[in-house]
Amino acid sequence: MEAEFTPGDRITVIVCTDEHDPVPAGTTGTVTRWNPHPQVRQLTIDWDAPHHHRRLMLTLTDGGDRIELI
Repeated sequence: MEAEFTPGDRITVIVCTDEHDPVPAGTTGTVTRWNPHPQVRQLTIDWDAPHHHRRLMLTLTDGGDRIELI
């Protein structure tokens, strides 16, 4: 499987599906880790201020979290 993201890529959140404390749309950050699994793709993000304290891993699935490279 070819990687879609590499550490250092910059992203912006389009949709975050975390039901308890979602990252707001438009939030930006830097990819620190990319875990491409066949059914679940996970990203660890170093978020920009004011969300830099967050440690939420994004799980990219159909109908789930959505991001764009910037």
